[in-house]
This record gives sequence, structure tokens and C-alpha cells, in this order.
Amino acid sequence: MKKGIRDLLVDELHDILSSEEQIVRALPEMVAASESLDLKKAFEFHLKETKEQIQRLEKIFKLLKLEKKEKFCKATKGLIEECKDVLKEFKTKSSLRDTALISKAQRIEHYEISAYGTVRTFAKELGLYEIENLLQATLEEEANADKRLTKIAEGGMWTSGINHQANLLKETDSRDSNQSVTKNKKSKDMILKQKMVPQQHTTKKRKDFSRASIAPKGTIASRKKLAKKSLAGKRNTVVKKAVITKRNAFPKLAQNLHH
Repeated sequence: MKKGIRDLLVDELHDILSSEEQIVRALPEMVAASESLDLKKAFEFHLKETKEQIQRLEKIFKLLKLEKKEKFCKATKGLIEECKDVLKEFKTKSSLRDTALISKAQRIEHYEISAYGTVRTFAKELGLYEIENLLQATLEEEANADKRLTKIAEGGMWTSGINHQANLLKETDSRDSNQSVTKNKKSKDMILKQKMVPQQHTTKKRKDFSRASIAPKGTIASRKKLAKKSLAGKRNTVVKKAVITKRNAFPKLAQNLHH
């Protein structure tokens, strides 16, 4: 039997249902991994929306009088794996990890927007207007979820976005790294200077000792002899002066006695 648009609609609906069920299982982990309170709330809110979207899909299957069949969406699995890779790469919570999570989450949203836009168009073409309206409601929720993530990433008039915070974090880390390098360099220079100063003193002492070692023997003894001679000379001079003074005094004394 030749397939038509209705067959494509049914096939895509099963694919979307698988996608939404995988997202419901993945979102709690993304909530727990987020540092930003706004991002946590956005993921929690979309988790609630996604559960309601599954209920809409189940209603659509009833309207089409179809039984759900097992179909696995490989595309969504790959997108969720990319979100998990972010958690492996960034072990701790940070604005940078939040930025990476947003980028992966928006890929999922864009995939869903594309998928819901397609099935809505199929429903419209087939004249299934009630189903079209249900799919349009979900499509608008997915678009709004994407806009919320963009606002959290970019920020608004009164708040800076996670992207900006992540960029500041990188600049701060780079500045701290440069400062630590400078401090390490200064400390190394100080250690080198401290090591060089004792070496200089030691060298001077060695030079002094070397001079003393090469001084001629008997220098100290000769200095002592000179000092003794000088002292003896001074004593002789004093004695001579005293003798002369006495000799000069005796004639005067004799003259006085004679008179």
C-alpha cells in the first residue's frame, strides 16, 4: 500500500513521543547540574511542560484512533549524550558549565521546534484542525523555552547573562594565573639574591685570608721591634732632658751658696 502524508504524520508523532520521553528522563539531571538558579527554574519549568506535552500526544493518538507503537528517536539520544558530555568535561558547577548546558539544551529545543512544526503542517494539510491546535500549543511552548534559555545566557537590562559571567570567570582565572606567575618569579629572584649575598661575603673573606696567607714571615715581629725601639728612644730623650735640666740647675745653686 502506498504511503501518504497521514502515514508521515503518524510516523513523526511516534518519533516525537520517544523524544519527549527521553527528555523527561534527562531534565532532572540537568536541573541538578546547573549552578544558576534561573537556569534551574527554566529546566524545572520545561520538565513540567514536557510532561504535559506527552499528555497532548497521547490525546492526539486517541483522536487519530491509533495505538502507540515503540519507536526510538536516535537524534534525541545523541543530543542528550552531548549534554552528558558537558558534565564529564566540567566536573564542578560554574557559569561556564551552565553556558555549555544552555548551548546543548537549545539544540534539543531547536530539534523539537523543527519536529513539531513539521507535524503541525501535516495536520493542517489533512484538515485535522483540532490536532493542529494541540501541536501548535506545544510548538509555542518549545519556542518560549528556547527564548528563556537565550535570555538567561545573554541577560537583560538589569542583569548580566551567564555567557558574560563565564567570560569574566575566564578573565579572572587568567589574571590570577598571571599574578601567580609574577609572584613565583619574584620569589625565585629573592631566593637567588639571598643565595648570592653570602657567596659575595665568603669571597671577600677568602680574599682577606689569601692576603694574610701570602704576607711575608716575620712582619709582625719586625713591627714589634720597631715599636720597642721607638719607645726606648722616647725614654732616652726624656732622661737626657732631665739630666740637662739638673746640670743647668747646679751652677745656679752653687752661685747662691757662694754669695
